[in-house]
This record gives sequence, C-alpha cells and structure tokens, in this order.
Amino acid sequence: MPQVQVPAPQLEAHRAVQEDVSQVIAAVMPAVVSVSRPGQAQDAQPAGPVTYLTPGGNPAAPAGSGIVVDERGYVLTTFQSVGKASVVKVTVFSGSQKEYLADVVGIDSTCDLALLKVRANKMFAAVPLGNSDAVNVGDIVFAVGNPFGFTGTVTMGIVSSASRQVTIQGVRYPDLIQTDAAINDGNNGGPLINIRGEVVGVNMATLMPDHKYSGIGFAAPINNAANLLSGRTR
Repeated sequence: MPQVQVPAPQLEAHRAVQEDVSQVIAAVMPAVVSVSRPGQAQDAQPAGPVTYLTPGGNPAAPAGSGIVVDERGYVLTTFQSVGKASVVKVTVFSGSQKEYLADVVGIDSTCDLALLKVRANKMFAAVPLGNSDAVNVGDIVFAVGNPFGFTGTVTMGIVSSASRQVTIQGVRYPDLIQTDAAINDGNNGGPLINIRGEVVGVNMATLMPDHKYSGIGFAAPINNAANLLSGRTR
C-alpha cells in the first residue's frame, strides 16, 4: 500500500501547533488543584439529566478541582465543591503533592462559584484570566481537572455555544459556555482554558441522559467571577 507523504511545510506547521498546545498545557497544569471538604460526606448525585459534577460514595474522594488565579494563593472553584463549608482542603500537585487548608472567602451561588484563600505564606503558580465575552463558537478549549481522582487530566474540544441557558436543580443559569471537551465527576471547579492558556470558564456541569456520556458539558463564564475576585485582599 502506498504511503501518503505529508509535505514538509505542512508537517512543520503541525509540529509547531503541537508544541504550542503542549506549552499551554504545561503552563496551566501547576495551577490546577483538587478541592475537598475535610470530614464531610459527599453530596448525593442530584436527580435529572443535567447534573452537577459531584463524586459519589467515597468520602475521601476529591470533591472537585480548582484553579489558582492569584499567586498569593487565591483559588477559584465552584460553589458546589465547597457547599456550606467555611474551610476546605486544597491539594497542590506542582512539584510534590502537598495539602493545605483554605478558607472560603467568597461565594456566589447564583453563578455556582466560590473563592478560596490558601493558608500558606508562599507564592503559587497562577493562570491568567481571559475574557469570556470574547469566546466564540468553534474556539478550541481545554478542560483541566481531576476527574474520578485522575489528577491533571486534560481533554480538548470546542465551544459549542458561547451562551447557553441551562436549568440545574431549579437554578437557572442564563449564559453558560457549552463545550464538547469531556467533563466528568471531579472536573467541577477546574478551568476551561483557551488556546492562549487563559481561563475562560469554570467547569461545573454535564448532560448525562441515562448516565451516558453525551459530549455536552457546561462551564461558568470567567467574567461572572469578577465580583468575587474584586474582594481579594490587596
């Protein structure tokens, strides 16, 4: 069977794209953390085809993911990941794995977002924030998090809708980003990253009819976190 020869210029262009993607992911990964509630049982899976991303059954499993958005130790995650807790555990995987306590310093349940402050006198790797208003259908995005406890998992997809109205457990979200990047239990609170390595969304929900993967996931637009982030100590 004859082999298909890829022209050298195209091959070089493909390599450059691959290197760019790898560099984006490598820059983001140290800032992705896991978030769990110490000594608190996990919430049960809510009813309905669109479900928040919460792990089931294992109290020791990570409740979700988070993203360091300020090198002073401010972590953005979902409200569902922290629930009513005032203090949570944040596990950082940059270098060696290490656990910290973090205070819940802000919540916005209407957007399903929460802001944490890690109790540590050190600087952390952080990821820049993008502009979710500039997100377009067809944009390449990456979902990063810790699904099912598999830390540092990356999936790739596109923006399927830049502003989707979705109702979850009676709460109406008017402007979620819809993506086909795989989002699973444990991804909640993790970042949705654009091709420039900027956070454009916070992963929060997935459509699972009959508990089957659908390729339809949702993220809270990062611009919705503006009020929370404005409360950081300067």
